[in-house]
Amino acid sequence: PRRGGLGETILYVNNIEAKRYNKEQLKKDGSNYLLIIPKNELSDYFISNQENVVAVKALTASNDISSRSTLSKNFVANKKVQDAPNLYAVIVGVSDYKGDELDLKYAAKDAGDMANAIENSAKKLLNTDGKEHVFVSRMHTGEGRDKFPEKAAIRQVVQDVGTKAKANDILLIFFAGHGKWDQNKNQFFFLTADASETSVTDAIADVGISMQKLSDWIQPSKLKAQKRILVFDACNSGQAIKDLVQVGSEGQQYMAARDDSKAEQIRAVETLNGKSGMFILSASASNQSAYEMGRYSQGLLTYSLLRAIKEQPDILEDRNLLNVSRWFNAANKTVESIAAQGGNQQQPQLVSTTNFNIGIVDEEVRRKIELPNEKPRFGRSEFRNSEAKVDNLKLRSLIDRQLTDVYARGTETAIVYSPDYEGDDVYSLSGDYTVKENEVTVEVILTQGGTQIKTSFEVKGKTDNLKELATAISAKAVAWIMQKK
Repeated sequence: PRRGGLGETILYVNNIEAKRYNKEQLKKDGSNYLLIIPKNELSDYFISNQENVVAVKALTASNDISSRSTLSKNFVANKKVQDAPNLYAVIVGVSDYKGDELDLKYAAKDAGDMANAIENSAKKLLNTDGKEHVFVSRMHTGEGRDKFPEKAAIRQVVQDVGTKAKANDILLIFFAGHGKWDQNKNQFFFLTADASETSVTDAIADVGISMQKLSDWIQPSKLKAQKRILVFDACNSGQAIKDLVQVGSEGQQYMAARDDSKAEQIRAVETLNGKSGMFILSASASNQSAYEMGRYSQGLLTYSLLRAIKEQPDILEDRNLLNVSRWFNAANKTVESIAAQGGNQQQPQLVSTTNFNIGIVDEEVRRKIELPNEKPRFGRSEFRNSEAKVDNLKLRSLIDRQLTDVYARGTETAIVYSPDYEGDDVYSLSGDYTVKENEVTVEVILTQGGTQIKTSFEVKGKTDNLKELATAISAKAVAWIMQKK
């Protein structure tokens, strides 16, 4: 007890809040309190055949000061592991609100595109035993939806997932639409399709989903999946999350707004993370236009997430696994870079306590993602000396380096390049070259899909300036493609 008395005691399983106990539920032992929990009461919260960390924290009577973890034990659950975990994705996108004042252009499209990408990738990882392990609920205001994204419908879908999900399953919730920070309630709300300009002011709790409410919907006592991903590509009406700074100890990655309610927001993020784990990614900016980018016909965070899958194979673990941490961090960098090019600031916030893979990205998954203003993709080149039968001048690596440099110049570049690209739409350069004294003559072939010859040309250069030769070859190929677009 000490000063202030004892308030609630919180039990965590694998860093996620599982249960709360009041003082009367504990056993008094002199000046101490004992929390005694039958092990079988926690069995549904344990992931099979691995160590599960159980920790306890105590709060003061006012429930505003927390102790450090007072207990930590490892328990191994011996239940039979299911063939593969299930992934339950609830994908929400609201473009059409009540009235015209709040309507957006791209949020519903964002939700549809994200649902397709996640489903295509996750099925390749999880559906390997002939069973269906990927369940995606499309809740948006566009065509192809499963349900309209009203608050009651979203709550019902999440509750339905709670009746099915087991501890070793994956929960992914994605929101695209308007978000608003309510200063009176000190809470961030995602606005559902119920919202109108009037109701946002007068009844935001009725038409919006607060983070407190969301964390209640998915608390482990109601939804046991312990691998959790929450993504908010939430547009801002000018009052929601503003310039962000990082706070907290190293490794926490907590983010909070720089304003008078800083402490409350830090606590809100910590609470949400503790209750709902594991990855929370939120787009943030000081105005709506930083979220919806007309040049990409998508929300900027969604575009960056899709672009990372499509164009950045280096983020993949073991060259094919969609690793959540790598994926989100790559998208964060793209958001900040593109926003800065437009003279804006947009700094996504990322809260994470673990890491895992949720899908496989192969050429089929990439091909099905259609980015706005999609750029031609180049893969690895192949060149050789026609007499030596090897690339003794290392021309291939010089040309690939030039293509890499072109791609690295940013969003205004004409192409994208990766040595790992393959597929029917991928361009590549190949050819033979001859060397006579100091002169190099290269017969270049530009192919698409590895077999279709698009054009051929000859370029000459000098052995003492091979970089210039490689630059000329890559420039001529890119110019030909852009002329044909």
